[in-house]
Amino acid sequence: MLLVRGIRKRFVKLEALKGVSLTLRPGEILGLLGPNGAGKTTLIKIVLGLLLADGGEVILVEGERRRRPQGYEFGVLLEGSRNLYLNHTLLTNALYFGGIRGLYPREVRPRFEAWLARFGLLDLLHAPLASLSRGMQQKAALALALALNPRFLLLDEPTLGLDPVSRKELEAILLDLKGEGWGILLTSHDLESVERVSDRVVFLHRGEVLREGPTRALLREWAGEGYRLRLAEPKAEALAGALGPGWLPEAPDRLFFLGPWEALRGHLSRLPVEVLEVSQGTPSLESLFLRLFGPAPKG
Repeated sequence: MLLVRGIRKRFVKLEALKGVSLTLRPGEILGLLGPNGAGKTTLIKIVLGLLLADGGEVILVEGERRRRPQGYEFGVLLEGSRNLYLNHTLLTNALYFGGIRGLYPREVRPRFEAWLARFGLLDLLHAPLASLSRGMQQKAALALALALNPRFLLLDEPTLGLDPVSRKELEAILLDLKGEGWGILLTSHDLESVERVSDRVVFLHRGEVLREGPTRALLREWAGEGYRLRLAEPKAEALAGALGPGWLPEAPDRLFFLGPWEALRGHLSRLPVEVLEVSQGTPSLESLFLRLFGPAPKG
């Protein structure tokens, strides 16, 4: 289990982290969310040992033993596969980064080939990374991260730029890895994906943990339950702005109402657009993000 306790970090006048704590357990996906400037990247750099904290600690718990984890115990996937060399082959990348970790080619290559085979990329072992599609590059980068035999995975915007098919494939891979016992820390502005795969989420805002908990329970507790409306026309955003607090646009033709049925019933007959369907539920993670921070960043 990875414990992050009371991490503080200041850059001259900017207090980037103000006592941030979180826990990442084996066999779970933890979503680390927040607007740009919330402190997510600073926190990840401190966890990886790339940046020194001004206070607090990062601890790896192994039974009764507690120690500071080493950088090689984390597999890292950066947005756009930025941690790999585009003009080199997949195999060259694997052997190079394995060597940096102190691993011999005879250790790295079989593991890397096994992960590539699992992801359907083994026939591209000798292809330059730049020749692969965006989705294939992300899977190749993930295969390399896993081949280096880390204890935890830290994924930064893993679905950015992926088409819907590639995104679904990557989500399925992450759920499989979770089921095999990997602990995964996921930062992303793709809130639909985070909602589908995460067990828990942590919201960071201005260097502090605003709220954390199991994803679905947190949505029910914090945002409350309500009703989802499917509209005949793509006017959800305009309607939400006109109707005021309690109305959240989830898609061009989907609107969520936070409140009881009696209150919604009074609105239905006055809406200037036909409502095709009404269903009870909880708002989406993206709706909650919009309620807390305003529009979610697109990149």
